[in-house]
Amino acid sequence: MTLEILKKYHIKAKKSLGQNFLVNEQIVDWISNIIQVKDKNIIEVWPWYGALTEKLIDKKPKSLNLVELDRDMIDILNKRIDSWDFDLEWIDFKINNIDVLKYIPEHKDYSVIANIPYYITSPILRHFLYDVEYKPESMVILMQKDVWDKILWKWKEKTSVLSLFVSKKCIVSDEIFVWRQNFIPAPKVESSVLLFKSHELYKDIDDSKFLEFIKKAFREPRKKLSKNLSNSGYDKDLIIQVFSKYSIEDNTRWEDLDISIWCQLFGEFNK
Repeated sequence: MTLEILKKYHIKAKKSLGQNFLVNEQIVDWISNIIQVKDKNIIEVWPWYGALTEKLIDKKPKSLNLVELDRDMIDILNKRIDSWDFDLEWIDFKINNIDVLKYIPEHKDYSVIANIPYYITSPILRHFLYDVEYKPESMVILMQKDVWDKILWKWKEKTSVLSLFVSKKCIVSDEIFVWRQNFIPAPKVESSVLLFKSHELYKDIDDSKFLEFIKKAFREPRKKLSKNLSNSGYDKDLIIQVFSKYSIEDNTRWEDLDISIWCQLFGEFNK
């Protein structure tokens, strides 16, 4: 069905928008089943011609808001609606022609499902996790391996700015590995579907101050954490005291500590 739609509407991927169309219908179906959709408020980011949209509609969400920047894709979605490809009865359905980074969710309780290209992955994560007033209950995001590696770097017993940035808000799990051959056109790297489940473990820690703190600590990756903190203006005696309190070795580097330790360090250095 996916390939038929591409042929029917003469759809060509736009390199400028990072479009790579997932054409393996089994994987599309798996993605639609990762979280509960029935009777839920769902936001689908960059639905393109509606391959996943169709699956989501079949599950009868309470509402389905599509966020699509490409006018050509919106025209195709509307043609598919006119052709009765989608059963929209009893669903609050809306297509929003807007940059996702300017989109404000209409509901307080919602989940996000998206297939997003490499160049905008981090900005979208920041938008939904930090910028909007009401955060998503969960997000299912298909992304390229470059970003996936940074978010799940903890698997290698290391962390990154991006993994901390995400871990402050979510628990992340790897759901589906997707070979690049499942896309048209095939991207240069493999992809994976990640599930982000929101938590409030660190809600009392100021977001902007925490992000500023970890950026200072990470600014020179080849240097020890103590050196980066010292170069960022923190008192050397305080650094020694705090490191001793948490049994952190002097040669520890920033990537060796997980989110819980980082939040404790933030508290110690920002009293």
